[in-house]
Amino acid sequence: MRDKVEAVEVKCPKCGITLIIYIPQEEIPLCPECHVRMVIKELLDEGKSY
Repeated sequence: MRDKVEAVEVKCPKCGITLIIYIPQEEIPLCPECHVRMVIKELLDEGKSY
Protein backbone atom coordinates (compact mmCIF):
# COMPACT_ATOMS: atom_id res chain seq x y z
CA MET A 1 0.00 0.00 0.00
CA ARG A 2 1.36 3.44 -0.93
CA ASP A 3 1.02 5.73 2.05
CA LYS A 4 3.90 8.03 1.13
CA VAL A 5 2.78 11.42 -0.17
CA GLU A 6 4.93 12.74 -3.01
CA ALA A 7 5.02 16.19 -4.59
CA VAL A 8 4.66 16.11 -8.37
CA GLU A 9 4.85 18.91 -10.93
CA VAL A 10 2.16 18.59 -13.60
CA LYS A 11 2.03 20.49 -16.89
CA CYS A 12 -0.69 21.21 -19.43
CA PRO A 13 0.36 19.72 -22.79
CA LYS A 14 -1.60 22.42 -24.63
CA CYS A 15 -0.74 25.77 -22.97
CA GLY A 16 2.20 24.84 -20.70
CA ILE A 17 0.80 25.94 -17.30
CA THR A 18 2.43 24.03 -14.44
CA LEU A 19 1.07 23.17 -11.00
CA ILE A 20 2.40 21.25 -8.00
CA ILE A 21 0.13 18.56 -6.59
CA TYR A 22 0.54 15.87 -3.96
CA ILE A 23 -0.19 12.29 -4.89
CA PRO A 24 -1.94 10.04 -3.91
CA GLN A 25 -3.96 12.67 -1.96
CA GLU A 26 -4.93 14.58 -5.11
CA GLU A 27 -5.84 13.39 -8.58
CA ILE A 28 -4.13 14.81 -11.65
CA PRO A 29 -6.23 17.90 -12.39
CA LEU A 30 -7.66 19.43 -15.53
CA CYS A 31 -5.91 22.59 -16.73
CA PRO A 32 -7.77 25.67 -15.42
CA GLU A 33 -7.32 27.42 -18.81
CA CYS A 34 -7.79 24.67 -21.44
CA HIS A 35 -9.74 22.04 -19.48
CA VAL A 36 -7.35 19.34 -20.76
CA ARG A 37 -5.99 16.60 -18.45
CA MET A 38 -2.52 17.64 -17.24
CA VAL A 39 0.49 15.31 -17.47
CA ILE A 40 3.26 14.58 -14.95
CA LYS A 41 6.34 16.65 -15.76
CA GLU A 42 8.60 15.86 -12.80
CA LEU A 43 8.66 14.12 -9.42
CA LEU A 44 9.85 16.67 -6.87
CA ASP A 45 12.27 14.77 -4.62
CA GLU A 46 14.46 16.51 -2.07
CA GLY A 47 18.21 16.21 -2.37
CA LYS A 48 18.27 15.94 -6.14
CA SER A 49 21.47 17.05 -7.88
CA TYR A 50 22.01 18.07 -11.50
